[in-house]
Amino acid sequence: MSPLRRDDDLETQFSTTDELLNLAGQFFRDAQAQCSDVAAMAFPLGHRLPSDEMVAAVVTKLRFIVGGIEHMLDGAVSGQMPGPRDDGGDEIKSWKLLSGSGFLQEPALIDFALARFAEDRLAIKLTASLETSVTEQLPNILLSSGNPEVADAAQAMLASASLVRRAPRLLYRELSPELLQLMVWRIVAALQIVSGQQNPEHIGNAKQFLAGHDESQAGRVAARKLVHFLPIDARYDTFNPEKAGLAVFIAAVSAQTGLEYDHVVRLIDGHSSAPLTILLRRCVLERDAAMAVLCLFKGFDLTPYEVTLFNDHYAQLDEDDITAAFSKWASERLISLNFPGAASAFAG
Repeated sequence: MSPLRRDDDLETQFSTTDELLNLAGQFFRDAQAQCSDVAAMAFPLGHRLPSDEMVAAVVTKLRFIVGGIEHMLDGAVSGQMPGPRDDGGDEIKSWKLLSGSGFLQEPALIDFALARFAEDRLAIKLTASLETSVTEQLPNILLSSGNPEVADAAQAMLASASLVRRAPRLLYRELSPELLQLMVWRIVAALQIVSGQQNPEHIGNAKQFLAGHDESQAGRVAARKLVHFLPIDARYDTFNPEKAGLAVFIAAVSAQTGLEYDHVVRLIDGHSSAPLTILLRRCVLERDAAMAVLCLFKGFDLTPYEVTLFNDHYAQLDEDDITAAFSKWASERLISLNFPGAASAFAG
C-alpha cells in the first residue's frame, strides 16, 4: 500500500514550481497504488476480510520489529527497556522507506505477525478460563526438573516471554534465523539510503548480532525442545492448555501433527473450529477432552453446525486422511510463504 495516507502530509503549502510538481508526483503515485489497494480489498482470497483489529495489530508488530532492529543497530544495550516512543512512532527512521517499497510485505513476515496476533488472542482466552495460577503450569513446574534439557528449555521459554512482554521491540528475537537476517540487512540498507551515506557501525553491529544470535532462546523453539525431552508419561498434559500453558500446548500439537508452530497458532485462532478439531484428533484426545479445548478457544463462537459435525464425525476421522490433509496444508503454506502471489493458486 502507499505510505501516503495523511492529508497533512500531502496538502502542504508550496511556493515554487518544483514543489508543485513534487506534490503532483506524490498524488500520481498514490493514484497508481490505489489499483493494488482496491484490488486486494475488492477481491480477497480469504474467506473473510481481515478485521481492522488484525491489520492494526500486524502493523504494530512490524513497527516493533523494525524499531527494535534499528535500536540494536544503533548499539543499544541488549534487553534495554522500551523508551517513551517505543510504539513504532516517527523515530523509526527506516519505516517510511521500507513500508513504501513493499519490503514489509514479505509473506513470511506477515505470517509471523499474524501468528503473534493469533497467539495474543488465544492467550487472552486461556487466561480468562484459568482456575489455577500460571505458576502451576508446566513451564514453571519444570524449572526444577531433574532433566537439565527440560529445565533449560522451561527457563528459556519463560525468559523469552518475559523479555518480549517488558520490551515489545525485542520481538525481532523471535524471528526465524532466515527472516531475521533478511530484515536486519534490509534495515541496514534502508538506513544507508535515508542518511545518504554508509554507516560502518550499523554494518558491524548487524554482523556481531547475527553471529551471536541463539535461536534456541526463542519461545517457540524452547517450547518444542521442552516437549521433545519430556518423558512419555508426562506428555499427555501438554495437550491440556490450562495445565501446559499456551506455548507448550501449541508446541505439543505442532510436534504431533508435523505442522509448524506458527501454522498451528493461526489454524487454532481461525474463525472455524474445523482445523482445530482435526488437530486434536491427530493428537488422539478423547472426545470430552477435545470438546473442552474447543470450548476454551472457540466458546460462544461455536455454531450448532460445528458442534454437530464434531459429535458425528470426530471419532470417525481416519488417520491416513488426516495425515494426507496435513501434508497438503504444509506444502501449500510453504509455497505461499516463499513465492508471493502463489496463494491465489489455492483459492476457491
